[in-house]
Amino acid sequence: MSDELRTSYLSLHDVVRAARERLEEGSWGYLAGGTETETTLRRNRMALDQIALRPRVLNDVSHVDATTMFLGHKLRLPILLAPVGGLETFDPEGALAVARAAG
Repeated sequence: MSDELRTSYLSLHDVVRAARERLEEGSWGYLAGGTETETTLRRNRMALDQIALRPRVLNDVSHVDATTMFLGHKLRLPILLAPVGGLETFDPEGALAVARAAG
């Protein structure tokens, strides 16, 4: 992770704000919007808003292990990426850049 990411973005809201400021209007609309009536986008947002995370304070988190197995492969972090079209809008290497960032 770059030093800029470590120091500039302390929350997801910071990342979203920076993206909104840096992207052209059309690119931002593509990234943040949905298709047609945006019904699925609204339903996804409502479903995510139902989830509440309870931070555990004063716990030692210096050695957290989130590894898991998926289809016979060990994953360091159980987050999977789905195919997305139009990634070249945000990086010339498109899906290759996303795969590289995912590790």
